[in-house]
Amino acid sequence: MNYLETYNLRYQSQTLRPRVAVACVRAAQDILNESPATTDHAKRVAWANSSMSNADGMADRMMWGLIGNSTIQSLGDAATDNDIQFVVNSLIGIYMGGV
Repeated sequence: MNYLETYNLRYQSQTLRPRVAVACVRAAQDILNESPATTDHAKRVAWANSSMSNADGMADRMMWGLIGNSTIQSLGDAATDNDIQFVVNSLIGIYMGGV
């Protein structure tokens, strides 16, 4: 995927960002139910609360990280919900520091 195609997938896809928003909420719900002994729990809870209160904003922040994944790049809008959830879950550690 070239730079223009990557940019277009990020900004012109009608389905990826809403699905990322849902993936953020689902990840947030899991974090809010995890053990307080989980590594970086306080930061994870802060990220979860931020995601729950502004899922669209968090989805916007995570889109470049999502688009950077080779599976998402190759499948684009055809990526499965599981693909998107996997990538969102893997990005939480990166984005939780900037909440």
